[in-house]
Amino acid sequence: MKYELSFIISPAIAETDHTSVNQEALDYLKGIDAKVTREPYFMGRRKLAYPIAKQKHGFYVCLEFEVADGKKLPELDTKLKHNTSLLRYLIIRLENRTQNVTVDFAKMEERDRAKTKVMANKKSKTPTTRAPFKRETYFSKSKPEATQPKVRLEDIDKRLDEILEDPKID
Repeated sequence: MKYELSFIISPAIAETDHTSVNQEALDYLKGIDAKVTREPYFMGRRKLAYPIAKQKHGFYVCLEFEVADGKKLPELDTKLKHNTSLLRYLIIRLENRTQNVTVDFAKMEERDRAKTKVMANKKSKTPTTRAPFKRETYFSKSKPEATQPKVRLEDIDKRLDEILEDPKID
């Protein structure tokens, strides 16, 4: 089965030590005989939605891996739970339908650079405009979604009358 592991490294850990924390996670995966299919992607420092362990920011990392025996995942879960360098982690099983969705990390990085540029301009009080976030730009589906046929109001009224006239309903 394919899985995705996402974790947040505590900002209390020096940035020079982030590679060692990442290597620990990879060692945990080797310990359960997992094969890393997508190398770790560092998303950088982000503000948390709510404070975790009195921390307001964290460094996000994502990677994908495959495990033949899913019974070894609790062992990985335990090791990640006891790692004090991590604020949170999440292991998600990737299903077939998620393999059709692709994320363009280059566009996301470009958006982040534009956001930091806007923030820098705000500090210098230079007015700027920023394009709104469009989900279609970053996520693309390989198959279009099926549309359901439209139902006419007359058909609904006719069916409702049939149901109400049924002697079994009192």
